[in-house]
Amino acid sequence: MLSVLIPTYNYNAFLLVKNIQKQLVLEKTPFEIICFDDGSNSSININNEEINTLSNATFIAFKKNVGRSAIRNLLAEKATFNWLLFLDADVLPVSNNFIKNYIKYFNSDKIVICGGIKYQGSTENQKYLRYKYGKKNEEISLNKRRQNPSKYFFTSNFLIQKAVFSKIKFEEKLVDYGREDLLFSMDLIKEGYKIEQIANEVYHLGIDDNALFIKKTKKAMKNLIFLEKSNLIDADSLQLLKLINKISKFKLLKAAAFLQPVFENLAKNKSSVFFLNCMKVSYLCQLKLKHE
Repeated sequence: MLSVLIPTYNYNAFLLVKNIQKQLVLEKTPFEIICFDDGSNSSININNEEINTLSNATFIAFKKNVGRSAIRNLLAEKATFNWLLFLDADVLPVSNNFIKNYIKYFNSDKIVICGGIKYQGSTENQKYLRYKYGKKNEEISLNKRRQNPSKYFFTSNFLIQKAVFSKIKFEEKLVDYGREDLLFSMDLIKEGYKIEQIANEVYHLGIDDNALFIKKTKKAMKNLIFLEKSNLIDADSLQLLKLINKISKFKLLKAAAFLQPVFENLAKNKSSVFFLNCMKVSYLCQLKLKHE
């Protein structure tokens, strides 16, 4: 009935799998949990091997990295049930009824369901840029998510019919971090599928330090340019790309790009979402210059 699919990379997913497995057993529904490590070759996989001791749960460590999109597609191919629940390894359900909340949609006409994200506001977390960014851009109220379901689609916590996923899949040209959720949600809408937003959140536990988060953000901006250049997305459908194209039109790319290191340092040192957004714009201007 339900295949829970968890991609991981250098992260201990055992706590998540144990939590999900316990809920599934209580619901008495046929299930499997599949976790793939995408070629991290990490010593942490010693802990992940414990997943194989749980009933109906499997952990496999790949020797080579295949990329964030391809690993999810491989998980879906391995799945045997008609409903797929994708979860990132660094999350944990907010509710003990997390699985029950998804199961009740099995007999409905909903085919893509997004549960949402929350962040734990510990004193340690609050000093990080990743936490501040997540609170502002990802921990969104259900009412607001329902106003724009595709905008707030996150691959870290969603349920989808396998038949639908098989038609869309993740774009495997996107190997590195970022923007695979954007393209996937756009493809869903393009194919006429609706995304239903519900209150069934997971806590995002993996809070990167500022330097690593900025590095990942820059990778995501590279993916954004790649998507535009490959005609996989329409630049006019995204405010950020529309802004960059306006800056280009007014011959201001070099001026904006020149400020990128300044904004990056301010974002890192002040844990500032505002300066992170400025860095995104200036870094995209740098990338645009390279491609012109």
